[in-house]
Amino acid sequence: MPAKTRGVTIASSHIGAIMAVSATLLAMCLASGCSVLPRPTAASPSSSPTPKSIPTPFATWLAPTATLVSQSVPPTLTLWLPPEMLPDAQHTGQLIRELNQAFVAANPQTRIEIVPKAPYGLGGIANMLLTTHAVVPGRLPDIVAIDTSELHKVAESDILVPLDKFFNEAEWDDLFPWALETVTVNGKRLAMPFQTDIIFLVYDASVVQTPPRAWYDLASTKGKYIFPAGRGDGSSADAFLLHYLALGGTLGDNNARPALDTALAARVLRDYRSAMELGIVPDTVRTMRTLDDCWMSYVAGEASLTHASSRQFARDRSALQNARYAPIPTINGKTITLARSWAWAIVASDPARQELAARYIALALRPEHLSTWSKLSFHLPVHRSVLALAIEDTDYREFLIQQLQHARPYPNGRHFAEIQDVISIAIEDVLDGATTPERAAITAAAALARLR
Repeated sequence: MPAKTRGVTIASSHIGAIMAVSATLLAMCLASGCSVLPRPTAASPSSSPTPKSIPTPFATWLAPTATLVSQSVPPTLTLWLPPEMLPDAQHTGQLIRELNQAFVAANPQTRIEIVPKAPYGLGGIANMLLTTHAVVPGRLPDIVAIDTSELHKVAESDILVPLDKFFNEAEWDDLFPWALETVTVNGKRLAMPFQTDIIFLVYDASVVQTPPRAWYDLASTKGKYIFPAGRGDGSSADAFLLHYLALGGTLGDNNARPALDTALAARVLRDYRSAMELGIVPDTVRTMRTLDDCWMSYVAGEASLTHASSRQFARDRSALQNARYAPIPTINGKTITLARSWAWAIVASDPARQELAARYIALALRPEHLSTWSKLSFHLPVHRSVLALAIEDTDYREFLIQQLQHARPYPNGRHFAEIQDVISIAIEDVLDGATTPERAAITAAAALARLR
């Protein structure tokens, strides 16, 4: 039976490894009133990682979600959340419990049911929204927390409710421009961002006195500089994109079809290989597939400069006495970063339930809640007004403001996963000496053209 605490129901699950999910079995399962919960996959870079301790126990078969409101049965607001946002999550669970209890206290005729979902993958939030919508739309949740890079997957299915009418313009205006851009699809605001992670440079001040501002500064910088350059979770392509986008490159043509500027791509690849040949970038970067790989190497003292996520730095900063921060040294010295964010979205089709869902999200967007969430989870807020409450270090806060003002939203195009793979292959081929930067760029551009 689901566990209930002061009007909050946590649909339990026993998280097991799922090797495959067939459409037939899924249809049978959903039709019988259950939800399949595969083991959460590893979080993508700068995304919300799975807590060290997964809340237990959870049931594989969930009780049917209430979709009709009657006078005798209190309405149940159903939320699909990733592990980090569950009431039993390590570090953040207490805050989520307090949020849910405050909502129930303000809406005593309402109950909350929380259904754990993996952040990404086959059983992830976006995938399950699409599958459930196609098979049993009546079993969709009322609210989801979702990575905004996944919005494109569900936007075309009209699953998400536009939020323009639920929040005033002051709330939207408080967002950094990229955050508003990432949730706006065809002129409609489909989600409300609440957290982000960005990429910047972390360096050891005992070795590096002045951090490099541009790529050519690396030649006079002491210490080894590392970044992801191995094919893995897409982090190597993300690192490449910081330079490519800073040079003015785009990932689409005038018709929004996948495309790559071969001249700009070749320039980045040439500088990659030159830095490795000069010994500035160690050849070990070829084995670094994620930001976590780079961070572990830096913490172990194997490098003096590394790409890092804001979450990694915030989480471990107190234990790293000489760690300092700076913008990523791009090819042309332009300040840029990628911002990956999570947002609240409404799925409920009934207008009354939509209003109720909007009330819940409004409560979750209170500055005091967002600032505390930022401190406990180590993610950054996306509202300007909340940043001052969440980050007490004035110098660091000013640095973050500059980074967030120059941030680009994490790409969320339909083919971005394939684009990442194509770019990662080009990087590997060039650093391995298998081809020239120019030939690798041309090959990558041709591969992107086939995605159209």
